[in-house]
Amino acid sequence: MADFPPTQRIGIFIFDGFEPLDVWGFTEAFTIARYLGQATGDQPPYPFQVVFIAKELKPVRSSLNGPQAMPDLDTAQAAKEHFDVLMVPGGIGTRKLVDDPGTLDFLKAMDAKVGIMASVCTGAALLAKLNLLDGKPAATNHAAFGWVSKQGPRVLWDNVSRWVDAGHYVTSAGVSAGTDMAFYLVSRLAGRAVAEMAAKAAEYDWHRDPGQPISYPQQARVG
Repeated sequence: MADFPPTQRIGIFIFDGFEPLDVWGFTEAFTIARYLGQATGDQPPYPFQVVFIAKELKPVRSSLNGPQAMPDLDTAQAAKEHFDVLMVPGGIGTRKLVDDPGTLDFLKAMDAKVGIMASVCTGAALLAKLNLLDGKPAATNHAAFGWVSKQGPRVLWDNVSRWVDAGHYVTSAGVSAGTDMAFYLVSRLAGRAVAEMAAKAAEYDWHRDPGQPISYPQQARVG
């Protein structure tokens, strides 16, 4: 029997005002990779487990009065468990969370534990506010580039790339770019062949090149 790798746990921090596609596109990349493993072998050879985390165990409303999502763990529980990746999405809710001590303390504690700290869209503002990205290249939402860059004036903000891999930190531009980054992370964690199969199964037009231009006017940083 073939040896299968251990389950890799992918945590996604959700909050009131998260951007739906930031979360669900990212989720899809990992869950469809796991499904393919279950469908083609005796055990899942790509054993990802996606876990939603929120401050409390109650439904969380997405941006602009969108649908709710139910977390699997609250932050107190998640802080006691192992995660290979933690992703922070964007959305209008990040505007409040950059000044929320509880959220910032949780993210700082998790940063010391996880293998990869990722963000989509304006989620990078929270990492920047904690000074985690200082001196490192990072991407964020093009439309909110000015506001996000103010949260971390020492970050090497990239207003061109779809995503940026800085090792421990992997950050993406806005919304749909996060799905491109998610399939990239599947390839980083499980191999390119797995990511290619997952993208094909999802019928997703994966932008594999992080430097492929996004059709949005280039924005200047603020501060």
